[in-house]
Amino acid sequence: MLKKIFIIVSKDLKIDLSQGHLFFSVALYLVSSIFVVYLSFGSVGIKDLSTWVSLFWVLILFGSITSISKSFLHESKKRDYYYYFLLSPTELIFSKLLYNFFYLIILCFIAFGFYSLLIGSFIESYLFFYFILVVGSFSISNCLTLVSAISYQVRNNSSIMSVLSFPIILPILLILIKITKISASNFSWNLVQDDIYLLILLNVITLSLSKILFAYLWRN
Repeated sequence: MLKKIFIIVSKDLKIDLSQGHLFFSVALYLVSSIFVVYLSFGSVGIKDLSTWVSLFWVLILFGSITSISKSFLHESKKRDYYYYFLLSPTELIFSKLLYNFFYLIILCFIAFGFYSLLIGSFIESYLFFYFILVVGSFSISNCLTLVSAISYQVRNNSSIMSVLSFPIILPILLILIKITKISASNFSWNLVQDDIYLLILLNVITLSLSKILFAYLWRN
C-alpha cells in the first residue's frame, strides 16, 4: 500500500515540476496578497495580535483552496479507469492527501517568511508556531482534499469546492487562530491541550470520512 501511495505522490510531483508555473502562480498569489496587506496598513503596521493572526490564516486558507482545488486536475477519465484496476480508493485518496500536505507546508513557510518580513512578527514561541504550521497544513489539506475529490466527481465544479469546504474548514480555522494567539503570548501546554486534542479528533473524523466517502465516489 505504501509503495503505491509513494508512486502516485512521485507522479504528481513530476507533473508539477514539469509545469512549475502552477506552484509559482500560487506562491505569487500569496506573496501578492501579503504585499497588499502591507500596503493597506502602511508604515504603521499591524499592532494588534488578533488582526495579525487572523489575516495570516485567512491568506493561508485562500492559498490552500487555490492550490488543492487542482488536486485532481491532472487526472483524466482514461487515467481514472487505469487507477481503478491498479489502486484501491484508500491508496488514491491518501496519496493525494500526502502530496497536498507537503505542498501546503512549503506554501505556509513561504507565506510566513514574507509575512513576518513585511509586516513583522508577534511570535514568541517559534518552535511551537512551526508545529502549528505543520498541524494546520495537515488539517487544511485533509479537509480540502476530500472536498476536491467530490468536486472533481461533479465535473470539477468550483462552486461545489467553495460551498462544501466552508462549513468543514471553519472550525479548524478558528482553532488554529486561537492556538496561534497563545503561541504568540505566554505559551503553556495546559492552555492549548484541549484545542490540540479537538483538532486531532477533527482530523480523525475527516480521515474516516475520506476513506468511506471516496470509496463510494470511486465506485461511481
